[in-house]
Amino acid sequence: MRRIIIAAIFFTFLFAENGHTQTNKTIKVACIGNSITFGYGIKDRLKDAYPVQLGRMLGENYVVRNFGVSGRTLLSKGNMPYIKTGAYQQALEFNPDIVIIKLGTNDSKPYNWEFGDEFKSDYLKLLESFKNLESKPAIHLCLAVPVLKSGLTISDEIVEYKINPLIQEIAREQNLKLIDLFTPFVGKKELYADNIHPNGQGAGEMAKIIYKQLTGVEGKLVIQTFPGKRTTWKGFNRYDFEFGNKNARIIEPAKPLEGNPWVWRARFPGWHTEMDSILVSEGYHLAYINTNAQFGSPKAMKSWDRFYKYLIKAHNFNRKVALEGVSRGGLFVYNWAKQNPNKVSCIYAEAPVCDFKSWPAGFGASDGSKKDWEKLKTEYGFASDKEAKNYANNPIDNLEALAKAKVPVLHMIGLNDSVVPVAENSMVLINKYINLGGIATVIPCTRGKQTLYGHHFPIETPRIGADFIKYHTKPEVKLIDTSAHHTLKGRLQNSFLQFQRNKKEQVAFLDGSITGTGVPEELDLRKRVIKHLHIPIYYSTASCLGDTDHPLELRMTASGKKMQEVEASRIRYFFEKRSEAILYN
Repeated sequence: MRRIIIAAIFFTFLFAENGHTQTNKTIKVACIGNSITFGYGIKDRLKDAYPVQLGRMLGENYVVRNFGVSGRTLLSKGNMPYIKTGAYQQALEFNPDIVIIKLGTNDSKPYNWEFGDEFKSDYLKLLESFKNLESKPAIHLCLAVPVLKSGLTISDEIVEYKINPLIQEIAREQNLKLIDLFTPFVGKKELYADNIHPNGQGAGEMAKIIYKQLTGVEGKLVIQTFPGKRTTWKGFNRYDFEFGNKNARIIEPAKPLEGNPWVWRARFPGWHTEMDSILVSEGYHLAYINTNAQFGSPKAMKSWDRFYKYLIKAHNFNRKVALEGVSRGGLFVYNWAKQNPNKVSCIYAEAPVCDFKSWPAGFGASDGSKKDWEKLKTEYGFASDKEAKNYANNPIDNLEALAKAKVPVLHMIGLNDSVVPVAENSMVLINKYINLGGIATVIPCTRGKQTLYGHHFPIETPRIGADFIKYHTKPEVKLIDTSAHHTLKGRLQNSFLQFQRNKKEQVAFLDGSITGTGVPEELDLRKRVIKHLHIPIYYSTASCLGDTDHPLELRMTASGKKMQEVEASRIRYFFEKRSEAILYN
């Protein structure tokens, strides 16, 4: 008994020593930082950025928030000061119990370190802002991780010999805990995504080091496949997480099929789950993002685009997805499928809304929903009913590309549905689709109890829906390795060096007609690049987009005077400030 009491006293002392006592209160941890905190370079930063991994290790009594912002400096006169970000204000409003600060890497850039004499005073001002919070948080300062190789901007020497010593000095003078993230990473190339940013494994090491600092004990990583809180759904792992300020979820099969086929459900994820359960049990992932109040609007489609890209890139999901739309979910699945016909394997729909003039507007046989109609008009930006009536991109419209791609569709309908009448919705779409050469199947569900004016009906054959999706899900064709067919001469840093040495260089970009051919002279991006870079440009050039805090992505984009000006200035900025790029066509 005496030993138990002593142990209890020890752990109480341990937590008090680290700035908080162990109570039933949820402990809030704010992680302040730059792109390393944000998770740049990590394949799935939502799952593997160090604050996320730390949160899983600390458990349910902690809420750990990632307030990292790429490219930010501690210096208030730096090119992108952290204190001027919304994340900084949100961190203060979070009123945390613990603050972990990891800033300094971007301050090593020559044009930022010009103000290096103010680093200490700016750091003290940042500390003061957190010390003044009502929560009186325990503050931990982190040494910057090593820069494995200096580029054209970030300096390994300034980080190691100037910035980190200043952070140590501040921690000592302010009597704050110091977390050494430098020493454990020296020479550990395997922990980096590039020469600056730790990868997922490296972020895990950071989380373990910080966990030990907070708890006094060695930590063990909590490994899971997807981000968020893990629970169960019908015996399978379910993950709920936030994606772009929207709630999302993934259901994980016990044994995923090769190629990671998946079903993307739009709306009402808890309704008629029999088919979903069959597919998950047979190796399909089930995905959902809550864009419920957006009625398939263009804004909702942008969220869908981002979610799709995330699942494809971070989790290697099949590039062709089976879409599932129930009721108003029809607005989502068809609007996204029409924009992305080559990314859709098939569409399964139950009593789908195919024309919002029918529901929620109620301009036909349906009574509609006045409340939902007003929400829809606001979401789409319609000023009047007349403007909404003239809208020509409902699911029933512009089906040509989808039909040409031979995307098969299956509708389960109730013949007595007066909420979303079949004659104004499914039958209009199906008839148009077939006339365009599309593949379509309709199954009337007539058995069992029909409720909500015929809109709710039992699905008599969930196996048919599952088999429909399975039949039309094809394994992806694996691309051949092209490395044997070309010689890679290095990144764009080589071109930059040529510009520096020779003051002249020839650049040829291969593209389509978007960026120069056939556009007015003032919109010709080629001439704008020549003007900004003072180098000859052959052919037309790709536009320069992407995260300007990191190596830029060069992409094709539509013309437009304002966009052209932005592109030209970014290209110049790239060649002046950046050392790497990713090329796309």
